[in-house]
Amino acid sequence: MKKRILRIGLAAVVLSVALLGCQTFGLGTSENSIQTEQTGLAPNGDKQHSTIDFSLIFVDWMAIKSWKVEMVTGSGPQKQWSGDALSLPTTLTWDGRSEAGSLAPEGTYTAKLTVDYRMASPATAQSNSFILDVSPPTGSVTFNPGQFTPDSSGTVQPVTASIKGSSAVARMDSWSLDILDQNGKAFRSFDGKWPSTEIQWDGKSLTGDWVAPAQPYIAEVTLRDEFGNSAQIYSTIAVSTLLQPVQPAAAPETFAVTPESGGFSPMGEKVMDTMKLALSYGPRESVNAWKLDILDSNQQVQKTLNGDGSNLPRTVSWDGKGDAGSLAPEGKYTARLSVDYGSAFKPGTTTGTPFVLDITPPTGSITLSDPLFSPIEASPTITLNVDASSRLARIDSWRMEIYDPENHLFRSFDSKWPTRSAVWDGKGFKGDFVLSAEDYPVLVKVRDEFGNVGELKSVVPVDILMEKTPTGFRILSSRIFFKAYTADYQDVRPELAAQNMKRLADMAAKLKKFPNYKIRLVGHAVMIHWDNKALGNIEQRDELLPLSKARAEAVKKALVAKGLDSSTLTTEGVGASDQLVPDSDLEDRWQNRRVAFFLEK
Repeated sequence: MKKRILRIGLAAVVLSVALLGCQTFGLGTSENSIQTEQTGLAPNGDKQHSTIDFSLIFVDWMAIKSWKVEMVTGSGPQKQWSGDALSLPTTLTWDGRSEAGSLAPEGTYTAKLTVDYRMASPATAQSNSFILDVSPPTGSVTFNPGQFTPDSSGTVQPVTASIKGSSAVARMDSWSLDILDQNGKAFRSFDGKWPSTEIQWDGKSLTGDWVAPAQPYIAEVTLRDEFGNSAQIYSTIAVSTLLQPVQPAAAPETFAVTPESGGFSPMGEKVMDTMKLALSYGPRESVNAWKLDILDSNQQVQKTLNGDGSNLPRTVSWDGKGDAGSLAPEGKYTARLSVDYGSAFKPGTTTGTPFVLDITPPTGSITLSDPLFSPIEASPTITLNVDASSRLARIDSWRMEIYDPENHLFRSFDSKWPTRSAVWDGKGFKGDFVLSAEDYPVLVKVRDEFGNVGELKSVVPVDILMEKTPTGFRILSSRIFFKAYTADYQDVRPELAAQNMKRLADMAAKLKKFPNYKIRLVGHAVMIHWDNKALGNIEQRDELLPLSKARAEAVKKALVAKGLDSSTLTTEGVGASDQLVPDSDLEDRWQNRRVAFFLEK
């Protein structure tokens, strides 16, 4: 049952009572989410892209009546899933087919999540757009010059094959070119990634043989788009009978080294912890050897990788360690690729765009809009501001976790930078309210653009809170820690004993502001035999009632020692009756160990 909290003081009490009549329960439905990390799917493509996965987040799930997910394009919904609160999925997979079982229309889609609540308006969430790709690519292949002109030792110049391709809805991804001889046997093969769509061929076969004079060769090209749809196109290339001396070829311009991103952070977060470098060598068949150097900002080599023509990786990954095995210094780096083509081409060297090696996590602080959180009494919310920075990287996002006094996760917030604050109403995930005079630890994990994570810590202190009752007020007091099975609150751990004394002093100071009220102290306890009625009755009668009464008496004695009139204080013990949470709730039943304070006329 939700409790209405009132401010201490006559004016605030009147205002709070007026507000109670119109207070309603609000659901946080704006935080429902449906997302996919994929950009599209192709049911007719490769296995990796034949389906698309979605992750779903439902908030206030106990209040959900029903839910529905639709795959929506310009012509309307094509596929639908639905259910009730007992069937809330965490993921969904779509194979691109409509409700009728046939392939849905090709085009751009979004996934729409609709959630109906019992006590609130329906809420919707929508994923990023993605593509349903059905049609294979189209394209062509041409050669320049259109034929080989061989001599006794080779060819006059290589032939350049130019490949064109396009897709109706997708980006082009890769291609492969197979040269077949007049008998249809494989003579030479090439492959590449878009947008590198040209290769040079010197006329050699897979085994090093030259093309035969006066013979046609078939070029078979397979085009693939980003989602695995493919198509084949064909062309021919002739070999003349004219013999000329071989001329040296210019160095190719199609070799390159390209970093996958602007930086990385090899700090064990498993996010962007390596730098992937894409390598292209130009005519791969002509490569004798290659070398990749990783250079720091002073142009000093920190890492070297190399290989020969039989080892031409399309990508290499750098883990941030130098040749000696230790982590390289933080800073800006470049990758330099050197290729030796033997006699076919002049050797070449190229350098990629700079990237960052980031090993320092973000730093910063958390500030509170109020030094003491007094929900309803002073302000219904508190704002927690995050201030963070990184030496080399931009701040990307943060996650704020607020814990209860027993170190259980109570509430969390997530946001992308530059949003820097979270507004908290004092409620937890279950709708329960903060406890009076308790500290709520705050942990903020700040992530930079390269995956480094820094942790910021703070505490939200909660004021002593009160609520209106038919006969006066009830103080939502914080816990007094007692020695197990006793009413002794001083013979506990030193930090708990100090906390007990401070809370009793604060309580005495507050109670002195109500001289015209009687103060009733009611002790409570946790029942261990909650699952056995007979044993529970015995425990309540013989142990919990006297124990809770003794604890109320101990608190009374402490308040009298701090200046309160003993004639205004009465005590009683109710044992395990009137519990805040069920005693079967092993995680939260600590809240039942308490002494309640009532102000009555």
